[in-house]
Amino acid sequence: MTLKTAIVELQTTQVIVCRAETDRQDDIKAAWNKLESSLPTITGRQFYGLCYSDLTGSVYFAGVVPLHTEEIVSLGFPTLSLRGGRYARVKLKDWSKHLDQIPKLCDELCRAFEKDPTGPTVEYYRSQSELHILVPLAQKQEKATG
Repeated sequence: MTLKTAIVELQTTQVIVCRAETDRQDDIKAAWNKLESSLPTITGRQFYGLCYSDLTGSVYFAGVVPLHTEEIVSLGFPTLSLRGGRYARVKLKDWSKHLDQIPKLCDELCRAFEKDPTGPTVEYYRSQSELHILVPLAQKQEKATG
């Protein structure tokens, strides 16, 4: 599969999150249901899926950007800070019909670009029909002189 990628700049964003029990699809869906059911409305919200990986496996968080700071306390979920910077992005149209493609696209992005190992793979749910999959790019180390 040939990826149509772009390099984009994200701003640092605080996200209210609900951790999935495992990185399996059923548990991820349960985390989304728990988070979304706590919101008065999902209309007009910014939703993110954050997947952190290490040697022990993957941890998935369903997330939403708070509308205001009081919402962070009122909802009672923890928050994570999505670090700003450069990300490689690929778009997935009609994502709800292609959930099985998300892990494959994440893997392909990670093979095509040098991923920052400390940052999560990001799913940005731009709309009901468009998902952006983003991989944080490794920051190039400047060589010291002198």
